[in-house]
Amino acid sequence: MAKRIPKTPVPENIDKVLTPESFDLFCDVYIPQAPQVYTYGVQKGASVQKGSVVWVQFNRRKIGLAVVSRVFSEPPLFKLKSAVPHQSAYAFSERYMENLEWVSKYYLSSPMTTLHVFLPSDFSTFLDAMMAYASEPIIKKSLESKPVSPCLTIEQKEALDKLTLLLEGNSFRGALLHGVTGSGKTRVYQELVQKALSLGKRVLILVPEIGLTPQSVARFSDFLNEPVFVLHSALSVPEKRKTWVEILLGRAKVVLGTRSAILSPFDFDVVILDEEHDSSYKQQDPAPRYHCRELAFHLAHKHGALVVLGSATPSVETFLYAQEGNLTYLHLSKRATDIQMPKVHLIDMKKEAPLQQAGILLSSALREALTACLEEGHQAIILLNRRGYSKTRVCTSCGATLYCKNCHIPLVFHKQHRGLLCHYCGSLHRMDAPCFECGSPTFEFQGGAIEKLEEEIVSWIPSAKVIRMDRDTTQNVGAAETILSSFRNQDYNVLLGTQMVAKGHDFPRVQLVGIVGADNGSGIPDFRMSERLFQLLSQTAGRAGRNQEGGEVWIQTMNPTDPLMRFALTHDYNHFVEMEIQQRREACYPPFCKLVAIDVGARDQIILQQTVQKIESMISPYQDIQVLGPVEGFIPMLKKMFWMRFLLKGESSAALRNALKPLQGNLKALGFPMNVEVKIDVDP
Repeated sequence: MAKRIPKTPVPENIDKVLTPESFDLFCDVYIPQAPQVYTYGVQKGASVQKGSVVWVQFNRRKIGLAVVSRVFSEPPLFKLKSAVPHQSAYAFSERYMENLEWVSKYYLSSPMTTLHVFLPSDFSTFLDAMMAYASEPIIKKSLESKPVSPCLTIEQKEALDKLTLLLEGNSFRGALLHGVTGSGKTRVYQELVQKALSLGKRVLILVPEIGLTPQSVARFSDFLNEPVFVLHSALSVPEKRKTWVEILLGRAKVVLGTRSAILSPFDFDVVILDEEHDSSYKQQDPAPRYHCRELAFHLAHKHGALVVLGSATPSVETFLYAQEGNLTYLHLSKRATDIQMPKVHLIDMKKEAPLQQAGILLSSALREALTACLEEGHQAIILLNRRGYSKTRVCTSCGATLYCKNCHIPLVFHKQHRGLLCHYCGSLHRMDAPCFECGSPTFEFQGGAIEKLEEEIVSWIPSAKVIRMDRDTTQNVGAAETILSSFRNQDYNVLLGTQMVAKGHDFPRVQLVGIVGADNGSGIPDFRMSERLFQLLSQTAGRAGRNQEGGEVWIQTMNPTDPLMRFALTHDYNHFVEMEIQQRREACYPPFCKLVAIDVGARDQIILQQTVQKIESMISPYQDIQVLGPVEGFIPMLKKMFWMRFLLKGESSAALRNALKPLQGNLKALGFPMNVEVKIDVDP
């Protein structure tokens, strides 16, 4: 798509205010981020319908795109401006509009707020490109380029046969493909997609991380005689435009992307969520805070799409849903090439007291194993889920930890940035800044992080060629892909990273995986923390031993007797999930209840307390919900705003929505101060 794309001019006279008699039809429109639905007139001779993309003027000066939510003929009792259809005459499908409105309702957001997430800010350029390229055909790959694939294992074939049966039908169909790491789930996906295409169906493939898309696209595009279009936030402008044009024209058959791809107007018949357990499938900010899995289930129920969820460590909710018969359960219990699961070693760091006192991160056992691995010509992955060089800076005079002035969070020393960084507001302070409490210039660093571990490996193991993958090294577009390609091409023999290295990567030459600080995060007050820790350990361990020589996993922990560690040691998902389900049932946490979190923030603590009391009085009359809190937020101050949190439990989403309905409206009209922020998170 190298041709110059003419920009569509904004219609003239769109700012004129006219009487209702000047129009034959009228429409309500959703304007991204607008406080309410607005009404416009439709110029005579123009044709619009629900879903039509129109130009409107909003706030006197701003002209932009909106989406029609309703068309009617009864004149309103006020003057109004014109809504002019975009020159492409594009209209979103009924399915797209229903999806947008369902997300708004379920996640307690307004359609205008939801549209802001659904509709790209540069959508008009995609419509311009759609008109420019409408007549150009898709160039398909030659059949000759398709590589010879290995035969399916017995388990893979059985799973594929059952999935193939699910392709036909127009009611809800869903399946959980539960396969150990290395069991060949992707191979099953490939065959399923090919069968779906042969039946004229469209397929959406979702992966949890942008870094996984190049590997995934290569696998599917090499296997299929069909273009695979990519959709995620880090695409270049031409790549993003290419995918959107093919979706808008209805020509895309296979789309592969990350979380936001499910919001595109791609009317798929099959959706595959690979690594379905991953928390990246949940939107955090801005609202609506949707989850891809719930959205996929809704679309399957409403429009008859097939949902396939795949994971070696399924989420508790998904596993229980399958056990209850609501999903077809498919199990791949063995690795596809009959390679044994890696041998797991637990290292008790309490016995490494001298190292701990010296601030050394790498245990002697892991260092020796890593040295041997590299000297034999293999590769290794080392995970430490903590950014920076040192976790905290402590004043040697008064003992105070240096906290960010904007956020109630310790500043982290980053050698790469030559300063102290706040991981929440991004503020950077001088490394030798005086103590904020007593003004003393003397300090010491405590608690090592990934930059320090990189330094240790390089200085202690001469044969180590280390490349680091964390948020600091992957900020630029394409950086993650470059790092992974360099490691895959064996330019480096050690991939050192945070949790992003644990997600679905396939490196055949990796023989050793080391997990440093396996207990990091175990103290966070989150009912999902045990599940996330087990998944992280299992998924990271699964990167090892994917060739005939097998592999080893070394886990450094302060709690080697913890049942969770024992289950990770033996790759025992079933007993872990049995324990987790029992604990959730006893404490009444999802999937045994519905949960909503309400976070309230204000710059003034008195105003915050008053607002919290007002919200509490609004929801306390509802007897069918349980209110936990309010309590201070896990981070009490963030970006100079103080935060408090409620947690609401209910038997149904409807009960919670009913209680929280007033908070969806105009907060100012309810008497809330202007400078108060209320965040509602359904299924947090």
